[in-house]
Amino acid sequence: MAEEKYNNDEPVTMDKKKSKSDKPAAKINRRQFLKFGAGASSGVAIAAATTALTGKSLIAPKQVFAGTIKELDALPFDIPADYKRFTNPRSIFGEAFSGVKRSADLVGSFAARRWNGFDTNGEPGFTVLDGAAARASFCVDYYINGENSACIANKGLFEWHPTIPNKNFQWGDPERNIHSPGVKDADEGTMGVKRMAKFFGAAKAGIAPFDERWLMTETFAFVKTPEGGEEFKLIPTDFGFEPKHVVVAVIPQDIESLKCAPSFLGSSAYGKSYIDTGIIAFGLATFIRDLGYHAIPIAADTALIVPIAIQAGLGEHSRMGIMISPDYGPNVRLCAVFTDMPLNDAKPISFGVKEFCMTCKKCAELCPPQALSYGDPTVDAPCGEMQNTGIKRWYVDPVKCFTFWVENRSCCGVCQDVCPYNKPDTWHHNLIKSLAGTPGITPVMKTMDDIFGYGKPYDKQAIADWWKE
Repeated sequence: MAEEKYNNDEPVTMDKKKSKSDKPAAKINRRQFLKFGAGASSGVAIAAATTALTGKSLIAPKQVFAGTIKELDALPFDIPADYKRFTNPRSIFGEAFSGVKRSADLVGSFAARRWNGFDTNGEPGFTVLDGAAARASFCVDYYINGENSACIANKGLFEWHPTIPNKNFQWGDPERNIHSPGVKDADEGTMGVKRMAKFFGAAKAGIAPFDERWLMTETFAFVKTPEGGEEFKLIPTDFGFEPKHVVVAVIPQDIESLKCAPSFLGSSAYGKSYIDTGIIAFGLATFIRDLGYHAIPIAADTALIVPIAIQAGLGEHSRMGIMISPDYGPNVRLCAVFTDMPLNDAKPISFGVKEFCMTCKKCAELCPPQALSYGDPTVDAPCGEMQNTGIKRWYVDPVKCFTFWVENRSCCGVCQDVCPYNKPDTWHHNLIKSLAGTPGITPVMKTMDDIFGYGKPYDKQAIADWWKE
């Protein structure tokens, strides 16, 4: 598909870009049911489709997806022997902080224009009120965590070595409770961190073995000075202890906000998720420290969190370049805690995402700047050293993607919004998940997604509904 130019003087609306995959919403009828049943070789498909026609549930939504997840003995990537660890200065934000003009200009332009409702013509989702909502959603990320969303570490709730007031905890050490006997064994530790992750707001947590390959060699961070101030600089990723495990938490983003992508209100889903990641990561790290172990919380900084989450058995890699989880699709934010606490590692999983993505391509078709690949996984990234090249996977063009952010005055999120995995917990959505990867079924599932009225970015009705009480 050819690239389209976007007018910098107007907010970009998806009405101006129609994909060949767009189809009007319609109710499922008997003919569609028979065609659907013939195309799906699963009795579950018939049961689920019958539910749509008769209103009588023959199978519970959770049962539709049961038994489709398989554990793997190794990561589903071919990682070359000469693989080199990524470093923060190679990211688009890292290049900007390092003074690389192209990236510095893009990041500077975005900072100056993001969510400015007074700088648009007031189309739905791009008003002054919508812009204020987006900026407010990032309040913790910007005012407390030093913009962790821009891959900046060691600030606020993500501080590596915070000093806990001794009058409150009496740990005997500023970083961890040296009086605690710790957990009885890895089973108790695993139970503890998973339960506490959920307590603090995560939907799910997984545990991966510490793999140095995913730790950046250097990261941009705020560092305290002897005078009591702080400075922003590039530092080695040395935590001061040797991690053994990484606890990864999955945080679902607000789906009603994501439906508004790529408007200002769509960005609010991301901003709010960075509030959640900070609270969950900091709370979980404090829990681990109180048991006498070391803990370093991260989110968008310091490490490549997607392969770590995949290693922790939380999802699969996708055409979008991000993880798709079995329960929440791509509409998730991740945070993690590096620790030396005794824990049980999970295994990577497979549930048909790669096979589904090979033929679906809806995210690529509807990506406004056409920054996603239509091809098969490759070892060659479109922007070379700016990305973690050498691993055979799908890559995103970060320059095209971020250039659209600047032109749009907002984060995007269209790929996450239109993905067939990004749906509520209902029979037909779970059906899509359960049949993903079945030969010949992806086109049917993609069509069904459109028939039910999903997969359309810039949903003006969702934008209108967002402000209703």
